[in-house]
Amino acid sequence: MADETITIIGCGYTGSRLAKMCRESQQDVHAIVRSEAARKALEAEGFRTSLVDLDSSFEPLLLSGGFHVYMVPPPSSGDTDPRILRWLDSLDSPPKGIVYLSTTAVYGDRGGATVSEDTEPAPSSDRGRRRLAAETSVRQYAARHGVYARILRVPGIYGPDRLPLARISERQPIPKPGDTGPGNRIHVDDLAAVCLAAIRYRGALEVFNVGDGEHASMGDYFLRVARIAGLENPPQLPLDELLRNVSPAMRSFLTESRRVDVSRMEHELGFVPRYRDLDEGIAASLGERRAAN
Repeated sequence: MADETITIIGCGYTGSRLAKMCRESQQDVHAIVRSEAARKALEAEGFRTSLVDLDSSFEPLLLSGGFHVYMVPPPSSGDTDPRILRWLDSLDSPPKGIVYLSTTAVYGDRGGATVSEDTEPAPSSDRGRRRLAAETSVRQYAARHGVYARILRVPGIYGPDRLPLARISERQPIPKPGDTGPGNRIHVDDLAAVCLAAIRYRGALEVFNVGDGEHASMGDYFLRVARIAGLENPPQLPLDELLRNVSPAMRSFLTESRRVDVSRMEHELGFVPRYRDLDEGIAASLGERRAAN
């Protein structure tokens, strides 16, 4: 794999971390971005970058095999993902493998019950349905072209500049910790690292849940961030009161609950997150944020 290019489609918050990890291991990287600002920022760090808008027609890129890590989210409406179809249709030749970052929302609301990769997806939101459609597109493409697919079902991502510090400082209300069910998260550096593990994996399994294995509720997560950051706890409201003034997307985050089993990630991919302890991950994120400022 050392001489193969890793093409990161949607090289943003997580993708830029993955790009740096690849460079540390002498791996060639091709970053695909949508904005000119992102292109300039990555090129300033020495990465080969291309500008592509998957919401409109674009000139197909001449890509040399390698591995693709697809991180572009679907559009915010509908129940399919035309973006990934445009990307796959544009390829002049199939890559050796595709790693697709999906979401644990494909499982839908399970009332706090445990889900594994053997659990039949049952998305209860358009967001989950779009991701499940994208998973199907990747699998069908891989089957047609005889390449492997790795689907990572990703929970909430946190890390430097991805902590709810502004919301806490602004005293925006949060749900009482006991009013929402178990949640699932992963530190951005662990997500980038598990992408590399998925690229290197040569087993027969396609789908992997990823996460830190902790299941703090949304309310508990906010209170932990406040405590570790030295901020005053935000107001806590009963869930039914909070739901009266939130967007449909936020409603799904607040009301869907499941406990995601990540044992296949650990035992089959052989990947153990660096930040299995949520408090350590929050503290490390705050430390990096302070160092950068």
